[in-house]
Amino acid sequence: MSSQFTRTLVAMVAALFASTVAVSAAVSPLQAASAHTLSSSIGSTLNA
Repeated sequence: MSSQFTRTLVAMVAALFASTVAVSAAVSPLQAASAHTLSSSIGSTLNA
């Protein structure tokens, strides 16, 4: 009973960790792209 519960708990933690890594990997390029676009638009506004 206890070992089954432990295995289930470990599997849930591993799945949560994997999904967190997957989401952060998917979101990071979007954040980098939006930050680059924002800095470019600020740069053009200052140069105008």
